[in-house]
Amino acid sequence: MLSDNLEKIERFASKIWRQQNKADPISQLSFNEYDYLKVIQAAKDPIRLTDLSDKMEVTKPSATNMVKRLERKGLAMRLNCPEDARSKRVVLTEKARLGLEDESSVYKAMAEKLEGNLSSQQVEQLNILLNLALK
Repeated sequence: MLSDNLEKIERFASKIWRQQNKADPISQLSFNEYDYLKVIQAAKDPIRLTDLSDKMEVTKPSATNMVKRLERKGLAMRLNCPEDARSKRVVLTEKARLGLEDESSVYKAMAEKLEGNLSSQQVEQLNILLNLALK
């Protein structure tokens, strides 16, 4: 069943995370904290708190509280918005940027393990199916 395989993928990913990133501060985050960092990272420019709350589908006070938590952990910082003095923009700190770069090694290890069990044609098919399913 698909639900069983999705659960197996999650356990597989968790195992790889534990093996690869024992001392990584990013791996110690809650899913919600990590999700915020990924949204901030995906923004081309420092993201306005309002836009961050929209993308996260939460209230602005919830986004503000999370950004404060990430600031306390040294992973994000708020900057004054040059266009609107009432607004704040959020950026990742160097600590967060480096941690998120290191995480790519986890996904690379996962991909290598999966590719080791599949033919190149099966890997291509898996990529096609995942792209379709994750649109």
